Amino acid sequence: MKWRCKKLVNARDVLGATASPQSIPRIGKKPLQPAPELDSLLKRLATVLHSEGEELLADNILLQCKNLGTSGRILLDKQRKSEARQCIDKYSWVSAGVVTATPLPGVDLLGIAAVNAQMVMEIARIYGIELTKNRAQELAISVGRTLTGLGIVKGGLTLITSALSLNLSTVLVGKAIQGIAAAWLTKVAGSSFITYFQQDQDWGDGGLQEVVQHHYELNRRESYLKDFLEAAIRKVVEPLRKKTKKRLPPRPSPHWEEDSLGHENPRK
Repeated sequence: MKWRCKKLVNARDVLGATASPQSIPRIGKKPLQPAPELDSLLKRLATVLHSEGEELLADNILLQCKNLGTSGRILLDKQRKSEARQCIDKYSWVSAGVVTATPLPGVDLLGIAAVNAQMVMEIARIYGIELTKNRAQELAISVGRTLTGLGIVKGGLTLITSALSLNLSTVLVGKAIQGIAAAWLTKVAGSSFITYFQQDQDWGDGGLQEVVQHHYELNRRESYLKDFLEAAIRKVVEPLRKKTKKRLPPRPSPHWEEDSLGHENPRK
C-alpha cells in the first residue's frame, strides 16, 4: 500500500497540518487550545505555485470552460424544448381543426400524418436539423402506425370520451371527440419527436415503440390530461357550442305567438 502511495503522491506533498486543533481538557483549569499548525502546508503551497503555477492556472481555465460548455448545452436544450413544445401545441389544435371540419368514422390518421409531417420539419429546425419533406412524412407515418399498433389511438379515444362525457352534453361530445382526440395524439407524437431529435435522430435502445409508449403514459396522467382538456374546451368545444347556437331557429316573438293562436295582431 505504501509503495502504491509513493507512486501516486510525492513524499514532499505528504504533510502534517491542522487548521482547528482539538482543545485539550485540563482538570481544574480552562481547556488548552493549541495553535493551528499550517506553516509547512503554506510553504509547500507557495513552492508548488511558484514552480507549476502557470500549468495549474491553465488546467483551471480548461475546467471552467468545460463546466461553462456543459451549462450552455443544458440551457440550449431547455430553450429548444420550450420552443418545440410551443410548436407541438400549435399543431395539436391545427389537427383538431382539420379533423373537426371533416369528421370521419374514427380518427383520420391520414389527416393527422399530413399535419404531423409539417410539425416534424419545424421541430427538426429548432434542433438545427434540416429534413426533407419526404423524410418528415416517413417519420410522421411511422409514428402514426406505431400509435395504431400499440392501441394508443383506440385507447386515446376511450380516454378522451370518458373525460369529456363527465362535463359535456352528448351532442357536443359527439361533435368534439374526434378533433380533441386528434390533438391529443398529435401531442403524444410531437413529444416522441422531441426525444428523437434530442438523441441525435436516434430512437434509443428500446426503439420507436418504447419512446411512443413512454410519452403516451406521460400524457395520460391526470395532471397532464386535466390541463389538456381545459385547453380543448376553450379551443374546440366552445367554438362548436357557439356555432350550434347560431344554427338554432329563432324563437317567435310574442305578437307572432298571438297570431298563431287566432288573436288579432296589435300592429295591424
